[in-house]
Amino acid sequence: MERIFNIIPGPQEDTCCILLYGEIGDYADVGAEDIVRQLVAAERTYRKIDVRINSVGGDVAAGIAIFNFLRQSAADITIYIDCIAASTASFIAGCGKRVKMSRYGQIMIHQPMSDVFGNAAKLKDCVAHLEQVEDTLCEIYAARTGKSVEEIRTTYMDGRDHWLTAEEALAEGFVDEIFDDNAVAVSASLTPRERCERYTALYIEHVSLKNQEQMINKLRSMPTFSDCADEAAVMSRLDEVVNKAREHDAAVAEREVLKAKVADLERKEREAAEAAYDAEVDTAREEERIGADEVPGFKALMRKDPENTRTLLAARKPKRRVMQTLASAAGAAGGKTDKDYLAEREAEVLARLKQ
Repeated sequence: MERIFNIIPGPQEDTCCILLYGEIGDYADVGAEDIVRQLVAAERTYRKIDVRINSVGGDVAAGIAIFNFLRQSAADITIYIDCIAASTASFIAGCGKRVKMSRYGQIMIHQPMSDVFGNAAKLKDCVAHLEQVEDTLCEIYAARTGKSVEEIRTTYMDGRDHWLTAEEALAEGFVDEIFDDNAVAVSASLTPRERCERYTALYIEHVSLKNQEQMINKLRSMPTFSDCADEAAVMSRLDEVVNKAREHDAAVAEREVLKAKVADLERKEREAAEAAYDAEVDTAREEERIGADEVPGFKALMRKDPENTRTLLAARKPKRRVMQTLASAAGAAGGKTDKDYLAEREAEVLARLKQ
C-alpha cells in the first residue's frame, strides 16, 4: 500500500504530521524513499510539517538520505522525539530543524556498526568505511550541539551505547525544548525496543481516533454528506457511496467482458471474410485467369477493395475454362475426343499411302 497515508492532517488546514515510527531502512518500517515521497507530497499542500520520531535506529545510508531531505526542505519543519530516537534516528533529529523531545523520551548515540565477513582486505575496507561514516556523524552531532567534532568523537564514539534523558539531551544541545506527553506513561523497566513499540501502539491509537474525527468533519463539509446529522449518518452514507462504487466497478468489468466478446466476434468475421476472399483468388488461379506470382497481390487487393478486384478478375480470360468448354463440346458432338480425331486422321493417311 502506498505509504502516502502516513501524512496525517494537523489541527490547522496548513499543517500535517509525518511519522518516522519503527526501524529505518529500505526494507524496514521506515524506508528513505517512502519518507521522501511523503515529504515532497506534504510540501505541495502544507506550510508546516511535524515529523515525529519513535525509532530504535537502522540503516545509516537510509537515515542520511532522510536527514539531507529534511535539512534542505524549505517547509516549516519541527522534529518531535516522541519516545526513542536511537542510533540512526538520533542524527536524523539533528537535521537543523527545531527539535522537541518528550519528557519521557530518550536519545541513544553510539559508533556506527557493520556486519561483514571476508578476507583481510575486505575487513580493512569495512573499517575504513566505518571510520568515514563516524566522521560524518560526528560532524552532524557537532553542528547540532555546537561542540567540536573531536569532543563528540571522544564522548560518544567509544564503543558504548550512550542513552540520554530529555533533560540531558537538552543540556547537551541535541534538542531545543522538552514537552510533556500525558497520553503515555512508559515503564522504565522496559527495554528500549519495548518502550518504542509500546509508545508506538499508544500514539497510533491516539492519532487514529483524532484523525477519524477530522475525517468525519471533512466528509460532512462535502455536498454528499452535508445533510448527515452525526457520525453514524456519515458512516451509513459512506457505505452507500462504497456500494455504488462497487456496482460501478462491476458494471465496468462487465462492459470490458462484453467488449472482449465483441472484439472476438469481429475477429472471427474478419477471418471468415478474408478466407472467402482468398478462395475467390485461388479459384481465379485454378481457372488460369491469373499467374501464380499474381496470387499474393490479388489477395491483398481483395482485402482492400473486394468489389473492384472481382471486376478485375472477371475481365481476365479463363484459359482452363475455355479448354474445358471445347472438350465438353467435342464430347457432346459425338462422344469423340481429340485423341479419337487424331487416330482417325492417322488411319486416313495410312490408307492413302497404301493406294
